[in-house]
Amino acid sequence: MKDEVRKEIEDLAELMFSAGTPEERKKADERFAKLNETLTPEEKREGGKIIREVLAARRAVRRAKRTDINMKEKLAGIQDMISLSYIARQYFGRNRSWLYQRINGTTVNGKPAAFTEEELKVFSDALRDIGSKISESSLLIN
Repeated sequence: MKDEVRKEIEDLAELMFSAGTPEERKKADERFAKLNETLTPEEKREGGKIIREVLAARRAVRRAKRTDINMKEKLAGIQDMISLSYIARQYFGRNRSWLYQRINGTTVNGKPAAFTEEELKVFSDALRDIGSKISESSLLIN
């Protein structure tokens, strides 16, 4: 397979997986259909392999644990102010022990518990959401 075709397929796979809106997905699908018309059966098989490789790499990144972040230190100033039990239940669908293990880096099954990139984003969004709810409530008091 030519390098430029391989690069096009890799770029297209990334575009497809990162498309967030229906319009972006439609645009990626159209671009994929157009490319697919120009490929030979052998190139299509190779393209499928490339897409599977890109998908596997993205899954690995999503599942990688971020042990480089000391969450206990980052939350030291607010941990007593917020209900981690509520965050665990409401935003993760888990119990508070699960969340505390990740915050404290507790060893679980021989490895330190840590957040994945996705979980860090959920946690960050949860804090932001709680902060905005607190701000809205404070405005109601005035």
